[in-house]
Amino acid sequence: MSKQSDIKLPEKPIKPDPSECCNRGCENCVYVYYEKALKRWQEKVEKLK
Repeated sequence: MSKQSDIKLPEKPIKPDPSECCNRGCENCVYVYYEKALKRWQEKVEKLK
């Protein structure tokens, strides 16, 4: 049986730099993609714990 310390967690998504956003409320804003990636990451981490 593997120990919890043997489990390698995926790397957390990197938050976009404010300069990467044009502040126009775009549908495909870098922050929208970041939030989606962060949610997927959190779900994966929860499953591994």
